[in-house]
Amino acid sequence: MVSLGVFALAAAAVGGLLISHIRMETSNATQTTAISLAAKEMEGLRALDYNSIPATRTSTTTLGTFTYTVTSTATVNNPASGMTSIATTVSWTDQLAPRSYTINAIYTDVTR
Repeated sequence: MVSLGVFALAAAAVGGLLISHIRMETSNATQTTAISLAAKEMEGLRALDYNSIPATRTSTTTLGTFTYTVTSTATVNNPASGMTSIATTVSWTDQLAPRSYTINAIYTDVTR
């Protein structure tokens, strides 16, 4: 009877760790996807002509069971004249809470 009790406690502890591991794995996967979407958006903006970069751009992508919203905001002449500061934020909701990931870049007008 004692050994069954010890086994039950050990199984409950391992079960809790397994559930925690699965949640963390899913969270890491969604964050990796968000980072990839943010980088893809930045590369898309980099491919545009400097004067064609929009002030804001938003798109939505559904991958698996998660919906990601990608929003880019460009601020012209920031931090200096001839430069544009761009912030790209990817937002989504995982099983725990709403989450977001932001990357920033500064582009300059290079003409030849």
